Amino acid sequence: MATSSPQFVSGMIRANPASITTGRNSLRKAVLSLKRNAALTLVEVVLAIGIIPFAFIPLIGMLPVGIDMSRQAIDTTVQSQIVQQLTTEALQTDFSNLSTLASNSTRKPYYFDDQGNKVSDDNAAGSIYTAAISASTNTALPGSVTTQKLSTVTICVLNTKSNRTSSLADLTLNPDAKKYVVLIPDNGL
Repeated sequence: MATSSPQFVSGMIRANPASITTGRNSLRKAVLSLKRNAALTLVEVVLAIGIIPFAFIPLIGMLPVGIDMSRQAIDTTVQSQIVQQLTTEALQTDFSNLSTLASNSTRKPYYFDDQGNKVSDDNAAGSIYTAAISASTNTALPGSVTTQKLSTVTICVLNTKSNRTSSLADLTLNPDAKKYVVLIPDNGL
């Protein structure tokens, strides 16, 4: 394709050869100046080494807090699984036998491993969690009304491996045990 402009050849504009050599020289000067300034000075290195601890010391200081929060989250999750199991057991128990279930678990508590699975009494020494159930058939409702058709079931769960302030064997009285309250109706079945 022929054009009337002598500067335009095959899609490119012809540059002035003098400007190319001038451009090469300025490019060469820029590269050389970058090579000279590419190294870090001793002052810059010392400053960088001094600044890094100010960033990492707080991060390292936060590790124990994060680990403790993770442990508490795991503990709460496992305890809620235990409570769900015991709530299901209480719901499946005949309403008239809830007090028997509660007295049996007070005498002989339930034992659970670190995953919330029941452990037999033979392996109770290796258990992590201990749980007991207490039941009250006289449930107070708002307006000072009591009913015999609703039972207040309290499920007490204790992590035996955590830091404890009390050594009470009765979980219903132990302040370290977490207590969960469930209302179970008498369905008349």
